[in-house]
Amino acid sequence: MAITTLIPVIGAPTARTKKALLNLVPALGKINTQEKLNTRKFQLLLGLVVTVDLLVIATLNLLMTQDAFTLQHLKHERNIALDQRDATLRLVNAKGSPDQLAVQAHKLGMVPAQEIKYLDLAVKP
Repeated sequence: MAITTLIPVIGAPTARTKKALLNLVPALGKINTQEKLNTRKFQLLLGLVVTVDLLVIATLNLLMTQDAFTLQHLKHERNIALDQRDATLRLVNAKGSPDQLAVQAHKLGMVPAQEIKYLDLAVKP
């Protein structure tokens, strides 16, 4: 029973309820021209904000593009360094092959040993 007493009675509004509902909203009158907002200043402010935003976006885009060119240049230098490394390794492998070492030793006057001799470092001469 207590719940049904809390439900407002819906019916035809009386003069008293109409007056109470209208008192919730302040009376609208004519807007004073001195109190009118200055839309010119507001438009200039919005234009300034949009312009600054566009400049910031353009600057960020320019910096990202510049970084992309730097990255491209660094990749190119890395590829050149890797090619030089591969060429050096090929040259070292070619000079270090047993056939090439034998040819170079023969040019220096080295000859194969006739008998095998071992060094004994424990015996002092």
